[in-house]
Amino acid sequence: MYSNEIVVDIGYSKTVIAVRGKGIIFNEPSVVAVTKSRGKLKLIASGLDAKRHMKSRDRSHGTTLVHPVKEGVIENAEAAVLMLKDFLKKALPHRSFLSPKLEVIAVISCGISVVERKNYENVLSAAGLKSPILMETPIAISALLSSDYNLIVNCGASIADIAIVGPTGIITGCSVTTCGIEADRKICAYIADNYRMGISSVHAEELRIKIGSFYDNRLVDAQVSGKNLVDNTPHQAEITANEIFPMLSDVALNLADVVESVSMMCPEKLIMDVYHAGITFTGGFANSYGLSDFLAERLKMAVNVPKSPETTPALGALAFFDDREKMYKML
Repeated sequence: MYSNEIVVDIGYSKTVIAVRGKGIIFNEPSVVAVTKSRGKLKLIASGLDAKRHMKSRDRSHGTTLVHPVKEGVIENAEAAVLMLKDFLKKALPHRSFLSPKLEVIAVISCGISVVERKNYENVLSAAGLKSPILMETPIAISALLSSDYNLIVNCGASIADIAIVGPTGIITGCSVTTCGIEADRKICAYIADNYRMGISSVHAEELRIKIGSFYDNRLVDAQVSGKNLVDNTPHQAEITANEIFPMLSDVALNLADVVESVSMMCPEKLIMDVYHAGITFTGGFANSYGLSDFLAERLKMAVNVPKSPETTPALGALAFFDDREKMYKML
């Protein structure tokens, strides 16, 4: 039987659901395949099923793929509710009306406004998750760290949260759109300019994950398919890791500049504590080959990447159920 204490982390790329006593029980793409009827969205599929449906030949006319969350905020509340309801059915299939009320921590970006926080609360409530606790990503991650003062960088697909966190919460921090999607846009532009070929952001992301490297001497390549921009015919090209290195390094250097700016706002008495703890680097972008070494060299600090950087925020938030006094102190 499942605990009634859960964590929900909805990002642009993935939604992670964790349950106290079980850990991560759900991790799927934050997308829904929908159609529109009489001004309302109708759910066709969610997550991995939605992606499979959009690739199938028998998909219905007018079906679109929607990312409800982008850059840390809910862009499409209606789609977000449909997605979250379906995800909860998949993640907690045995719950019934007689089950205890769920206690929910929702992990959110640290840079969103009061109005955007309210939108999150409304979506969660409409999906059946009443009175959620909203917890900023850096605070959630800090629960898994042994140091009292930590510089945390969570870089996902569409937003990065950078903050110094102490025993009473975030000391200083910000959110920026220097992230995976920015790198994908640069890759699309490079291939269009140099190969006269148009590729989707999905193909750019696949290319970045497959051969992307922050070591400028990595000798790997991959074939990418797209449309010839001159005559719109199918086209293919071999792209090397060295070719996309400049685009990736541009994004990483921008991220490093923001991290450096946040670190400079650290109170003087805490500088050595933060320096010795090093940078905790999480989020999907942290999986990039060689990125932690690249940032460590640029920032002259140790960069520590957890074993599962994508799910670290959800696991950290889950840990706060074991120390509620600490949680309420930090929020």
